Amino acid sequence: MCCVPDKALMACGPAVPIAKELHSESAQVAPSGHGVHHKGLGEAIQARTRCISACAVRCIHDHLPGHRHDHMKAPAVMREEEAKKWLLVKRKDFARVRMVCFPYAGGNSNFYKTWDFKETEMVLVELPGRNARYNEKAMTDVYSIAKKIASALDAVGYLKSKIPLVFFGHSFGAIVSTLVAQVLRNQYNYTPKHLIVSGCVPLHMRAGRPKFSVPNDNDLVTSLLDMGGITKEMAKNRDVVSQFLPALKGDYLAVDKYVYHEAEPLACPILALGSDQDMRVPQQETAEWARFTAGEFESRIFPGGHFFLKPLEKDVIAYISSVIFKDMTGPGAMALPGFILFDPNKVE
Repeated sequence: MCCVPDKALMACGPAVPIAKELHSESAQVAPSGHGVHHKGLGEAIQARTRCISACAVRCIHDHLPGHRHDHMKAPAVMREEEAKKWLLVKRKDFARVRMVCFPYAGGNSNFYKTWDFKETEMVLVELPGRNARYNEKAMTDVYSIAKKIASALDAVGYLKSKIPLVFFGHSFGAIVSTLVAQVLRNQYNYTPKHLIVSGCVPLHMRAGRPKFSVPNDNDLVTSLLDMGGITKEMAKNRDVVSQFLPALKGDYLAVDKYVYHEAEPLACPILALGSDQDMRVPQQETAEWARFTAGEFESRIFPGGHFFLKPLEKDVIAYISSVIFKDMTGPGAMALPGFILFDPNKVE
């Protein structure tokens, strides 16, 4: 017996033609004594079994966080004005790529404001509940966050631009950036040039990990201090703590609610970064990100703890640059999008 409720199954697109077909053919009754004969029923079942099975799986997912029959819905449309709240842009003339940077849990766009890549326009993701969006309630579902960011990238014209996107996400940002890449692939037929994940347990290995959310605010601050996310002076300043704590708690709740769903590997290359003293992400797990791409994969372990990016900023930037630009050099490179002097889709 199918474990998927009839209502849920009938709500799915591929199941509807089957239902109509069986209904219409049930009217073709055989002579008396032979019962009801469904013409071509065997062929119909064989032809559509895989389709129904896939649909049934999606129906089951529909009852889990973040899944609301997304395989049927058209991408959400976001106004450009709203999209610009999600994406803060550091303009750079003649950029060859755009790097979209996703913050860690409780973090904001400020973390990446000192980053400067040659020939790269930086696009900093600003989530609700921080900086200029401080009065907005933090979102606590990673799938919803990913859909919003995907809509924002589309609204500002980046998905139609000739300048390719590179995603970089650290910790919580690695989860979100991977899901955004999947949403863009599934709903917008777009693939970023590169996905770079940093300081994060691979998505399929998150089950059974200790929860991030704790009822005691002091324990949250202490954990962030121990990881090097804030200084002792910041931890002692209650005004500073009150500024980042709501966003941190919202992001931690989003991580704790996250349920992994197997997805087709991305077509873009993935670069996974880790560190040798990160107690939350054992360095041997960094290589497990390879399963999320059908393309090239590379990983590197840096010295330091969870927030190794800050003290090693120059080294990290130099290494990332060597990876994302390695296929933009040599013969034929002048034909690549980054050398276009005028991009008609570039947002002013």
